[in-house]
Amino acid sequence: MVLDDDARRQRGSTSSVQLRPNSATATADTRATLGAAAHITVMSTQDVALTISTDQIHSWELVGIVLIVLAAGLTWITRKHRWLLSAERARAVHACRHDTLTGLPNRALLADRVGQALRTNDRAGTPVALLLIDLDRFKDINNAFGLHYGDGLLTQIGPRLAGVLRKQDTIARLGGDKFVVLLPTVTSVADATAVATQLQVALHAPFRVHDIDLDVEASIGIVVSDAHGQDPTTLLAHAEGATDVAKDHNLEVCTYDPSIDRSSPAKLVLSGDLRRALEQDQFVLHYQPKVTISSGAVVGAEALIRWQHPQHGLLSPDAFIPLAEHTRLIGPLTRHVLDTALAQAAIWARAGQAVPIAVNLSARNLADDHLPEQVAELLTAHQVPAELLQLEVTETAVITDPAQAQHLLQQLSDLGISISLDDFGAGYTSLNQLKTLPISELKIDRSFITTMTEDRSNTLIVRSVIGLGHALGLTIVAEGVENQHTLTALAAYGCDIAQGYHHTRPPHRRQLHHLVHQPPHPSTDPALT
Repeated sequence: MVLDDDARRQRGSTSSVQLRPNSATATADTRATLGAAAHITVMSTQDVALTISTDQIHSWELVGIVLIVLAAGLTWITRKHRWLLSAERARAVHACRHDTLTGLPNRALLADRVGQALRTNDRAGTPVALLLIDLDRFKDINNAFGLHYGDGLLTQIGPRLAGVLRKQDTIARLGGDKFVVLLPTVTSVADATAVATQLQVALHAPFRVHDIDLDVEASIGIVVSDAHGQDPTTLLAHAEGATDVAKDHNLEVCTYDPSIDRSSPAKLVLSGDLRRALEQDQFVLHYQPKVTISSGAVVGAEALIRWQHPQHGLLSPDAFIPLAEHTRLIGPLTRHVLDTALAQAAIWARAGQAVPIAVNLSARNLADDHLPEQVAELLTAHQVPAELLQLEVTETAVITDPAQAQHLLQQLSDLGISISLDDFGAGYTSLNQLKTLPISELKIDRSFITTMTEDRSNTLIVRSVIGLGHALGLTIVAEGVENQHTLTALAAYGCDIAQGYHHTRPPHRRQLHHLVHQPPHPSTDPALT
């Protein structure tokens, strides 16, 4: 039996079974059985269809849930990524504007804050101050204890300084052992100086680094806007110049002074000229006689260098020696002076006038381990006995590195050269150093001599130094003797030798030999050497 068309149309879409019996004579039981089977088949297919439709609905719901979860995940990942990028950008910006070791603002951030303070205070009419702090002998700490001790000290400087500053003040590290304090509002240079003094007091307390107490000294340079500059770059440059002067003169605090700033454009040009002057032999030596007070006889001469500058004329040492000391030119310049002076000593000696010549050494020269060898070579080259050469060193040069100075001066003394301690009283030489240094002569600083007849305290100092020097077996020389009254007083105190324009101004080499073996006539020229 073939299912009729209506039944096929109703069930064909869902039934997967079609019965097509070949026998037209199928029994009623067979028809019943087939009908039942067909019915069962149709009903089972409907159930499957319903099941499939239900599963499809559940699948779409699952897909929707998965998509929602993925969207949420992507949103979280995107936000997390943006947050990480923002944090990384913030760290990069902070690193670019802060010192890695101390966490303090660096030069870039300091310049930005100085600029902001200048713009703000320009409207208010109040100045801005910068205090540049340079730790003294910081290298010695690194060399003695190691870099980790030096780093440990540097990390403590900022918190120590912050203890005496206001919240609006900025502490920055320029690098190395240099720090800068920005005072965004000050009333005057005196105000800034008072703060610098407080910072010095704070730094004097020992720093506990690991298991050691370290003592720190510092030189502070001060600049104030309007008076010393109008922009961050100029103010920082001038602050460094003031700090250099403070270190050179062993000052705790120094305010910028353009007249002694070796980094000024004029000084930089002069520094370039200095190198060419050595190459073109533009330096000349004048010789100031050293006269025995008791007899007036010339017993020696000090070689005083002058620069015959093509444009500026004859320049005194104060105009160019500081420049040479802070470049590599001080060594060649000193060798030039020694060479010229010994050549002149040889000429006088061959003429029967053996005159000991004194040559000045700088602190940089005392750091040159090759100096004794060079001096010995020059003595041999000019065939001059060592006793005709005297080397003068200042107290300041000695105390820069006492151990090195002691070692090098002893080597020079072992060559037979006389050593003189110059400008005594102006520095900080201890009596123990004075006792151990291989010196034979002590020169009293001219600042005491020129005012000793008017200032009783200076009179007492001069008398005391003369007595102390004689007790140690030293010859005493007074510098800056410019009148008879001073010379008479020195004679009464027992001073041995005098230098100054009371006797004569420093003559050229061709004139000095006329003064040897005869008392020179006093000069009325008040000019300084």
